[in-house]
Amino acid sequence: MERNERERQMSPAERRRRMEAKKRRQKERARKKRIRMLILIGMGAAAIALIGLIIFGIVKLVSGSGSSEITSKSGTFVIAIDPGHGGEDIGRSNGETVEKNVTMDICTKLETMLEGQGYQVIMIREDDSRMSKEDRLQKANESQADLLVSIHGGYSEDSSASGAVSYYDKDDKQSKYLSEMIQEALVKESGASDGGSQEGNFNIVSDTEMPAVLVEVGYLSNDGDASSLADDTYQNNIAKGIAKGIIKSLKES
Repeated sequence: MERNERERQMSPAERRRRMEAKKRRQKERARKKRIRMLILIGMGAAAIALIGLIIFGIVKLVSGSGSSEITSKSGTFVIAIDPGHGGEDIGRSNGETVEKNVTMDICTKLETMLEGQGYQVIMIREDDSRMSKEDRLQKANESQADLLVSIHGGYSEDSSASGAVSYYDKDDKQSKYLSEMIQEALVKESGASDGGSQEGNFNIVSDTEMPAVLVEVGYLSNDGDASSLADDTYQNNIAKGIAKGIIKSLKES
């Protein structure tokens, strides 16, 4: 019997049941299609998210941006040390304690300590000569050093102010970490009052092309600090603390 003939012989109730069954099948097919589409969309989104995480991880691994530790550009760490002032620019003074001499004495000791540990050291100022800020920055950036530490003395109108302070550029996470490591070790080794690790607006810190810290090792305006800074043993302890802080900030292979 032909299909059309069979349908003509159906009762109205049978036709209704047949139409309802057909609609149910159509709805079920549409529901399954939607589910398959949602599954495909979910799988695609998960794949995109996974790819994004992989790329992000690779970028962090290559750039080292996820770590505050300082990495070496060449395999051997190159450390730039900047003794503040020099020549006719004597800095601050208190009696026979002159800032340009204190900074050079401490930096010379620091150089010896770091080289003794196998690090390459570049002295920005090598003798008692005056260097402009521009010359210091140029030499530092041309050196391709992995980090820079600039040594200065502090000064305050309040003669009771004392202690060491380490300054860093607020936009550089590695500089902040270097500053914190140096400050902690310097205070521990020397017994200096802890002025903390602070944000600082200094060219030698903000305009260098590597993590950089400016350390004020004591206040020349304070008689006690000035006397200590003229002492060879105290200078040695300051240098030892700075060296330990630098080494602690490095990401050794």
